[in-house]
Amino acid sequence: MTQPSDGQAPGSAAPAVLTLTTQELFDGRQEIILLHNGSPYRLRITRQNKLILTK
Repeated sequence: MTQPSDGQAPGSAAPAVLTLTTQELFDGRQEIILLHNGSPYRLRITRQNKLILTK
């Protein structure tokens, strides 16, 4: 059985992927602003408990 390739050479140390819950990220808020390359992006939780990201 083969393992999925993540593009890393066997035996190389890959940085761990940061995993956050929406509870940790939003901290009780319904909306947050993320800055990416100097541009603001709005991430919000809808009434149906879905995530929407807009520029």
